Amino acid sequence: MKRFNLTAMSIALALGSATAAAAPGAPTLDMYGSKNLQFSKIDLAMETTSGYNSMVQYHDEAQINIIFNQYSGVKGDTYNIYFDGNKVATGPITGSKTTASFTYPQGGAFQMEIEVCDETGCVKTAPETLTIADTDGSHLAPLTMNIDPNNKSYNTDKNTVVGTYFVEWGIYDRGYTVDNLPADNLTHILYGFIPICGPNESLKSVGGNSFNALQTACQGVPDYNVVIHDPWAAYQKSFTQAGHNYDTPIKGNFGMMMALKQRNPDLKIVPSIGGWTLSDPFFSFTDKSKRDVFVASVKQFLTTWKFFDGVDIDWEFPGGGGENSSLGDPVKDGPAYVALMQELRAMLDELEAQNGKEYELTSAIGVGYDKLEDVNYADAAQYMDYIFAMTYDFYGGWNNVPGHQTALYCGSFMRPGQCDGSGIDEKGEQYKGPAYTTDNAIQILLAQGVPANKLVVGAAMYGRGWDGVMPSSLTDPTDPMTGTGNGKLTGTKAQGVWEAGVIDYKGIKSTMIGADGKGINGFETGYDAQAEAAWVWNPSTGKLVTYDNERSTIAKGQYVRGLGLAGLFSWEIDADNGDILNAMHEGLAGEPSNAAPTANAGADQVVVGPASVTLNGSASKDRDGSIASYEWTQTSGSAVSLSNASAAEASFDVAEVTEAQTLIFSLTVTDNEGATATDTVVIKVNPVVVTPENTAPVANLTAPSQANAGDTVVVDASGSTDAEGDALTYTWTLPSGITGSGSSISFVAGEYDQDTTLAFSVTVSDGEFTSQASKSVVVLKKTGTIDPPCANAWDAAAVYTGGNQVTHEGTLYEAKWWTQGQNPSQSGEWGVWKNLGAASCQ
Repeated sequence: MKRFNLTAMSIALALGSATAAAAPGAPTLDMYGSKNLQFSKIDLAMETTSGYNSMVQYHDEAQINIIFNQYSGVKGDTYNIYFDGNKVATGPITGSKTTASFTYPQGGAFQMEIEVCDETGCVKTAPETLTIADTDGSHLAPLTMNIDPNNKSYNTDKNTVVGTYFVEWGIYDRGYTVDNLPADNLTHILYGFIPICGPNESLKSVGGNSFNALQTACQGVPDYNVVIHDPWAAYQKSFTQAGHNYDTPIKGNFGMMMALKQRNPDLKIVPSIGGWTLSDPFFSFTDKSKRDVFVASVKQFLTTWKFFDGVDIDWEFPGGGGENSSLGDPVKDGPAYVALMQELRAMLDELEAQNGKEYELTSAIGVGYDKLEDVNYADAAQYMDYIFAMTYDFYGGWNNVPGHQTALYCGSFMRPGQCDGSGIDEKGEQYKGPAYTTDNAIQILLAQGVPANKLVVGAAMYGRGWDGVMPSSLTDPTDPMTGTGNGKLTGTKAQGVWEAGVIDYKGIKSTMIGADGKGINGFETGYDAQAEAAWVWNPSTGKLVTYDNERSTIAKGQYVRGLGLAGLFSWEIDADNGDILNAMHEGLAGEPSNAAPTANAGADQVVVGPASVTLNGSASKDRDGSIASYEWTQTSGSAVSLSNASAAEASFDVAEVTEAQTLIFSLTVTDNEGATATDTVVIKVNPVVVTPENTAPVANLTAPSQANAGDTVVVDASGSTDAEGDALTYTWTLPSGITGSGSSISFVAGEYDQDTTLAFSVTVSDGEFTSQASKSVVVLKKTGTIDPPCANAWDAAAVYTGGNQVTHEGTLYEAKWWTQGQNPSQSGEWGVWKNLGAASCQ
């Protein structure tokens, strides 16, 4: 009995003790130390601009500090931190305020709970949202879009590339931001541009602040590393439409693109490295050690900025011909380009194995025959996903020769043999290669062995143009492409002209062609069906623009489908109102329609009767089939008997004539699907002409016998004559320092301390014979004070640095940089010497 009572008492005491013990007091987040629960795996300098490496610090794991309080109730012994129900940290509780400090590798938005425990039990807080920013955008909600409603919806095959460039600077004056991108209609966004530290004279030459910004970004960064050109645009600027606040860890274009990836996870966003003014460092990549630095840098860049899906190389251009005319080695650059692609692919394969993510390797390339011949793109393509063929900028305001800047085929304005390069130009010189067209470029690449399914054709969302193409300059009054320009197109930003010679498609639509496409404000629209190219022209002002419109873009899409190419891309999306991107889809969606053949009746001929004449139409072509039949007919002139009138080559005979006759023939070709085309050829038959015997011209040279210093002296050979009236040419032998050409020479007599005889000689030619005449002019010595000798005369053996001044041939020059042996008078505007004017010494 006693034993029972003792046991019962023990149980009662134990129960009483358990009842008296209480669970720990509920924790609460510290109001100040853990107020926003926002952390980041990347630290970005947001209020300064300095070297990229000091502004961007990426961490494999985020440092998390959670501060909570237990000001009431029983203190717990330990705490546990949960993210979405998973324990991520634990530790001891030592006081009323506790800091849970730990690292976490994954970005995202988590439901965080704090749990405190002792031997009696545990208690948790209510869930709170905690975010850990990572550059894959996993912490972000899908981006809310603000897209021009003119963009339609399409169900284009997702294996078809539909890409575009988004440029970093487009957020400024153009006001085009990431949420404006019609991402549902895109497979690829090329982010332009990522620069490379190192030699960048091309960027320096264009002026503005871009070069200084790059120099700042490259502070403390080794050459041949990639950096971010504009940190403000890339990750510092707050976009309110994306919910950016002052303390948002990643803002700017990058922050918005991360959110865009949450909305469109299959969209490929690829950083484009280089571009027209940022390509100088590429030319150093003939050195493998420099390529190795670059490739390692790109790997680090992609590891830091996880939302990117690969790399695009925009080297303009291997072999030369880019912004910096002094760069380019046609022998070494091509192999260096191929090696670079191989090394980048190997690096991307390593990243794929490391991250479980696919990375694409692409390249934007120049497509003129002279660019393509310097690189074996078939060798490079084995390492690449896509080649973006920049099938635009074929013509433009850099000279006054109009033409289609983004044509699919050769234009009707071209000379015979210009398309394939077999003909001669207006100067009588052989064309160096085939004309710049999309088809010529693609055919060259296919002939090299580049797989069709890796080639992406470029569409232009902008136009290039000229001022001053007046009707009087046209050789064909119906085709302004046969005229002559007078400088680059001018206009305002409001009209879409952001730089001389270039205009946004939006501006073309709103100020030139109008809603119905027929032309407004004095402009006429036109279309070259042979070239599949659009133009718009104002005959009153002479403003002429060549551009892609909906029709030409659809033709490009059909061309892509017809050849089994990868797709279309465009430069650049902020210039479009939706018309061009819509047309890209429409062209890619449909089956290619039969294109009419191109009839070519050959070049006009001049013969002297009697003669046998051959008409040759074998240059006629059908780009999507074959020529099924030929038919020659005579349309004008004295009737002749045609032989083989239904063949590519026909012939006839002409008798001797006493007066010139003109015969015109028409060639009609029919393709294998029944489409036809017609061309004409003119045959001029001249009588036999007895040419009189040619005699030598008579050279006649006049000049004053004497002149004083400062006099304008004219030495004139225009009085030379030719008995047969042949055109004359003049070749001069002139005193040192005097230049000129043509039938007369004009110069200002210099100052001499003694009478000086200047000898002039001219050789006059009629093309067969020559004659010569000579004259001397005595320049009298200058009276009065003679300038002292120059103490700082240029010395070819001396070394000069920037700021050093020398005199040479009466002129004062200042060195721009280090030089030795460079003659100041031969330096030119862009050379090392700056002309400061006349020197005050001899």
